[in-house]
Amino acid sequence: MTTTKKRIGRPTTTDPRIHRYNFKLTTEENIRFKQMLCKAGLEHNRSRFIVKRIFGEEFVVVKRDPSKVPFIARLNDFYFQFQKLGNNCAPVKAI
Repeated sequence: MTTTKKRIGRPTTTDPRIHRYNFKLTTEENIRFKQMLCKAGLEHNRSRFIVKRIFGEEFVVVKRDPSKVPFIARLNDFYFQFQKLGNNCAPVKAI
């Protein structure tokens, strides 16, 4: 009897990242490194920052403007009102 095992867990990638490097920084270099991370907006993903920095890829920084939050909230409410209207009209179309 042949049984196939069902794979569980994360799917494997076609090009896995298996090569690792380790380096140490001085206190001044660490402070500068953290400032660069904050400026790039990649505080949570150091490895991606380092790879992009080494290979010269462009950083994309998306900054959220706190003054636009109420506008976006009202815009979302407006969208949801149209969605409710469409949901209420759907049964009428069926008749």
